[in-house]
Amino acid sequence: MTHQSIPLFTDADGVMHPLHGLVNMSNEQYHSGPGLSKSMLDAVAVSGLNYWDQYINPDREPREFKHCFAVGDGTHKLVLEPGTFEQTYAVDFDKSAHPGALNTVDDLKQELTKRGMMISGAKPELARRLVEESDFPRNKVMLYLEQDHQQTMKDRIAISATDYKNMMGMLRSIARHHTAPGLLADVSTEQSFFWTDENGRLRKCRTDAVTNSGQMVLDLKTTDDVSEQGFGRTIAYRRYHVQAAWYLDILRGLYGSDAPRIFAFIAVQKTRPYDVAIHYLTSEQIELGRMLYLQDLARLSECERTGIWHGADGGELIQAVLPRYEMNKAYAY
Repeated sequence: MTHQSIPLFTDADGVMHPLHGLVNMSNEQYHSGPGLSKSMLDAVAVSGLNYWDQYINPDREPREFKHCFAVGDGTHKLVLEPGTFEQTYAVDFDKSAHPGALNTVDDLKQELTKRGMMISGAKPELARRLVEESDFPRNKVMLYLEQDHQQTMKDRIAISATDYKNMMGMLRSIARHHTAPGLLADVSTEQSFFWTDENGRLRKCRTDAVTNSGQMVLDLKTTDDVSEQGFGRTIAYRRYHVQAAWYLDILRGLYGSDAPRIFAFIAVQKTRPYDVAIHYLTSEQIELGRMLYLQDLARLSECERTGIWHGADGGELIQAVLPRYEMNKAYAY
């Protein structure tokens, strides 16, 4: 492959870089840039139509922002990139943090009555009259406290006080864990890698953390159940073993025998008691992930070759499949 055939990336300074190997870019640049990612494979795994609708359809809708993404990404920033959380997120206004502030219309009218002032008008007018026409402190009126807080938010994404409490609980729990701090003590975080495979397809991955020894890729996952069986089901459902195989193969394509061989997840419970467990994948599990992503690639290549993006039926009639519990009714009589 010639250098000219490698896609280029333009950084914030307007400098162009080849999309090969480790490329310095933001998370937003990574996701909006070229290359096939694991999340795109997940779309293919559902159906060709699903992939087409998400990534090719000219009339596709913008991706819907989901609050759970903010919690997961915010936790990643707190754990893996200290000091960056505040650049993107801010804790939303919490009324419970101001128990003495006047909040209701009745509260405001009662205070105005004490001062012999008019009590007519809607809540904003009552608050304005109380603060601007008397010596009542602004920081004792909930309406103004909330307005002042919103000014500090700017364009940052709001995180509820409850979610932030849980995120800090997860951060502290990881810091107290018997193994996680040691693994995270000497790592490179949030790195974007690009590799063009033998078929000319540009693959990409963005690692949470790679140990500086070069032996292990670590991935932080917030979850509901960190137990062996519980998180094992999550690995299967979320296709995390596919992620592991995809990442490791990209790194092996770039660095050969020097590439990491171990892939492990730091799983942290999203609510109390914020349990933490580290799960590593076996070579057999990674091989299964590789087999699955090769199936995804074959489906994608066929869709690209034919220009036909079938849905779940694959272009065929489907014999109905009833749940076993329903079919068991046939033998109940």
